[in-house]
Amino acid sequence: MGTAYSVPPFQLKQRGPLAAGLCIACCRGFLLNFGVYYAVLESLGKPFVWSPGVAFMARFMTVFAAVIAVTKDLPDVVGDAATGVKTFATRLGVPKVAAGATAALLLNYASAVAQGLRGPFSKIPMVGGHAVLAGLLVKNFLRYRTLGADDPNAVKGYYKSIWDNFYLEYLLYCFI
Repeated sequence: MGTAYSVPPFQLKQRGPLAAGLCIACCRGFLLNFGVYYAVLESLGKPFVWSPGVAFMARFMTVFAAVIAVTKDLPDVVGDAATGVKTFATRLGVPKVAAGATAALLLNYASAVAQGLRGPFSKIPMVGGHAVLAGLLVKNFLRYRTLGADDPNAVKGYYKSIWDNFYLEYLLYCFI
């Protein structure tokens, strides 16, 4: 998948934001979480046993990786526009992409909270942890909006905050 993303003849990153985004979401979300977990079990000679935690993580992080695939272009929208690179950010504008990304992640967090209330997870980290991460996302989005979409530091800060939440999710996973 990584080769298809960047090496000819495929170069999915050059074929538009949708192809690139799907490649990133598949690798960073599904394959990295679900695929690696079960490949390691297989290599250790352990039988396949369905894990709700791994299934949750694969689903949650696939959505998250799709958002990262879209927002990765936010900090470089000026350069992309100048060189004719078509991204969601150059087509729709930074404010719309940032708002859409925030909405998608908030829905993802809401689904995690709902799963935490109904599923076989530790309720406090699953519900409370995802609520806190959703709050951090909103806080950072509002900070970005206050500073303005034209401020490169605000855009970079917002994009970095998405990555911060991404890695905090892996920390939270240890407790769910």
